[in-house]
Amino acid sequence: MLTTRLAAAAVGVLVATVLPGCGRSGQAPEAVEASARWDAGDLLDAYAFTLTSSCGERLLLGTYRVTVVHGDVTDVTGLDDVGVRIARMGQDLTRLVPTVGGLLDRIAWDDADDVAEVTFDAVTGVPTSVTFDPRRDTADDEECYTVADVRASP
Repeated sequence: MLTTRLAAAAVGVLVATVLPGCGRSGQAPEAVEASARWDAGDLLDAYAFTLTSSCGERLLLGTYRVTVVHGDVTDVTGLDDVGVRIARMGQDLTRLVPTVGGLLDRIAWDDADDVAEVTFDAVTGVPTSVTFDPRRDTADDEECYTVADVRASP
């Protein structure tokens, strides 16, 4: 019985939580809980993560290594061809790239109605994948993000 529970818990880390747009009047409890797990963690002061932005017609596309200090994006480095090209365009990507906390705020509160799909890390609350789709009947207005390799930053 204990082995079954442990196996189910381990699978729970990998299972996607798919939330339809929930709206401000009734935020999805999973998103609020994920935000609380992130806020209770030890990475808030300084961390780095890999962000892949992959859909919609907008400037921020590609894969980036992002550094966050005290809630502010302080460095953005392009990792793939698209990210490197966009980083070289001279845009201030620190103003465009979301933090983990910023994504969680959008998912749980600010843009809850626009969330088409989201998955969370069951332990840290990090949104490992999220798709915002503000107009379901319109093409190319989506924002799709994956977040990986979140680590404390010196």
